[in-house]
Amino acid sequence: MAEKVEAQTLEIVVQYIKDLSFENLGFVSSLVSTNIQPQIDVQLKINIDKSKKNDEFFVELVTKIDAKLDKPLFILELNYAGEFFIRGFSSEMMDPILYIECPRLLFPFARSIIAHAVSEGGFPPLYLAPVNFADLYQQQLESKSQTMQ
Repeated sequence: MAEKVEAQTLEIVVQYIKDLSFENLGFVSSLVSTNIQPQIDVQLKINIDKSKKNDEFFVELVTKIDAKLDKPLFILELNYAGEFFIRGFSSEMMDPILYIECPRLLFPFARSIIAHAVSEGGFPPLYLAPVNFADLYQQQLESKSQTMQ
């Protein structure tokens, strides 16, 4: 008698802006008068809530962007969240799915929101480069193992 294999499912139930803040520090004209590219600092963090029941998980991309020339230009903070229905994967696969695949599915939407918010703030749109979430996950694992030593 063959063992019943559960189908693997990874679905986005809902995705949304949890929090968005754009602070224009009033120096838009400093970009217009020069061809110098501002210094852009992008920080990206992934928050996971595994406490959901019925195979639902909460994944949040937390992005903070600081743009500066001689003075700060703008600060953008975006928390973009998704709830995922995930079933049929081994426990060893769950962290890579939650920290790599789910953020990979959310990122294009967060990237678009960021570009639009920066543009509406009076600056040229900021298109974030694609993110390799597998590398971020690997770095996280390495930093955890170094902390434990």
